[in-house]
Amino acid sequence: MTEARAITGPRILAIALPVVLSNATVPLQGAVDTAIIGNVGSQAALGGVGIGAAIFSMAFLAFNFLQMGCSGLTAQALGAGDSRRVLNTLARTLVIALTIALGLIIMQGPILALAMRFFESGAESQTAASTYFMVRIWGAPFELANYAVLGWFAGQEKTHLLFRQQLVTTLSNIALSLIFGWWLGYGLVGVAGATVLASALGLAYGLWMARQRRRVLMPDWLPDWPRILKREELVRVMTLNRDIFIRSALLTLSFAWITRLGAQQGETILAANVVLLQLLAISSYGLDGFAMAAETLVGQAKGAGNRATFRRGAVMTSLWSGGLALAVSLLFFLFRDTLIALLTDLPEVREMAAIYAPWATFAPIAGFACYQLDGIFIGATASAAMRNAMIATALVYFPLSVWLAETFGNHGIWAALYAMFALRAGTLLLAYPGVERKVSMPTA
Repeated sequence: MTEARAITGPRILAIALPVVLSNATVPLQGAVDTAIIGNVGSQAALGGVGIGAAIFSMAFLAFNFLQMGCSGLTAQALGAGDSRRVLNTLARTLVIALTIALGLIIMQGPILALAMRFFESGAESQTAASTYFMVRIWGAPFELANYAVLGWFAGQEKTHLLFRQQLVTTLSNIALSLIFGWWLGYGLVGVAGATVLASALGLAYGLWMARQRRRVLMPDWLPDWPRILKREELVRVMTLNRDIFIRSALLTLSFAWITRLGAQQGETILAANVVLLQLLAISSYGLDGFAMAAETLVGQAKGAGNRATFRRGAVMTSLWSGGLALAVSLLFFLFRDTLIALLTDLPEVREMAAIYAPWATFAPIAGFACYQLDGIFIGATASAAMRNAMIATALVYFPLSVWLAETFGNHGIWAALYAMFALRAGTLLLAYPGVERKVSMPTA
């Protein structure tokens, strides 16, 4: 057994920084799409992008268990010194990802019809959202397969490879969106198609790096499909991720609900919220880097049965996350007008976004504890507690948000978002002592 390494600031940054940089690039893709449509399109088109993006948050992010599950199983296999199982884990997760993607493509009609009923926006916004959806759905195989590859790199602590893959995807998306959406004038169809092509390029690069990694792990490895597709192994993977799937589905639905409530307030409110939610997306993806650091550090501590190290990992990573959230909120607040102007040139949308900008600029401070506690619970493999906390949050959040929106308008919608943050953090904090008490028993 190797000697436990001290949990220090430099060690936390070494794990988190590549993930922070990688995750921070993800919402930039949506921000670029928003900026292009916000400057060359109409309010309805801008609202359509927001609705379309929300649909894919529900359709894709609910399956981010592919990344989390692949990461955990890869780490276990690597710790056991089983290189064949490390490689089989990636192959198996890719099969699951592509199967889910095929199902989404086949069911695209009913999914779109249900989504349009859910958001209840104006006719023009719904037409724009439908156009965006019908193009981008063909990227499902690439986007879900990317989850598997990114999780595979994370499980081996190769976060620099994760960052490189995401950077290729983001830069490709920005370049292709500008070419198709702006320069060639395809607008909404252009930015949707650019996202599909960028996801394909990112996946191709990720698989190429995975091939290079295979040469290090096991040069003579070939897919053993009977073993990879063994029913017991597939059931194990899906069972492991069941609780995370339920939690993720409810969480993505909760954020989509914000978009739905905004759509009911009118197209100008919807477009303004789409712009402001880009700020929240950028900050949340960045803060997830420290959540992943928590996953690694508290997971190792639980494996060693060291409660003191577990607590230190939880506290230290949370302090770093809180510091980043404070810095980001201050920057957003100071430059809020400039950021809004970058995302849209529609005067009425700018004016409306300026009214509600303080809510969006301080959302990172309000929400960082949720992201960090998620990382701690994932590292502790306390997925059932995460699921239960999200269910309890949803039971209060949904009816509360309807009342707040009806009573206070768009201010109420943003207040509901803050309430969701508080409910998630509160329910997870209530469960934390029980999670920590189990650390004294080393895991197998």
